[in-house]
Amino acid sequence: MARSLAVIMTAALVLSACSQSGAPVAGLEAAAAKPDTALGRCQGANWHATGYQHGISGFSAKALKALSATCEGVGVKVNRLAYSTGRLEGLTLFCTPENGYARAVAGQPPKHNCPPALAKDFEAGYANGLAKQG
Repeated sequence: MARSLAVIMTAALVLSACSQSGAPVAGLEAAAAKPDTALGRCQGANWHATGYQHGISGFSAKALKALSATCEGVGVKVNRLAYSTGRLEGLTLFCTPENGYARAVAGQPPKHNCPPALAKDFEAGYANGLAKQG
């Protein structure tokens, strides 16, 4: 029990130490090749805003792996809780029937990264968009 409490306290300290005042992390694909660029983009990043941007863009959870590899490779810890919370908030806006419909009408593939609770609405909108085209 004491060990579990110590782990929880350590995790809380790590999470609270992460700044949320910065900008979303962007351009990490190019930054990964240049460690000094990655360090600048990762330090002081707003992990919640980064997750939100990834969610509203429909990015998969794999985006966090790439982000973590890049940032932790230059010694910057990613606030996974803030990122995941932001990504879920973004996905609630991405995974709507309206967005599914718009993507179908635009001819975009039906692939999405919506959680099961939101996927049905997105897929229904997508189906309606396909029906309008046909």
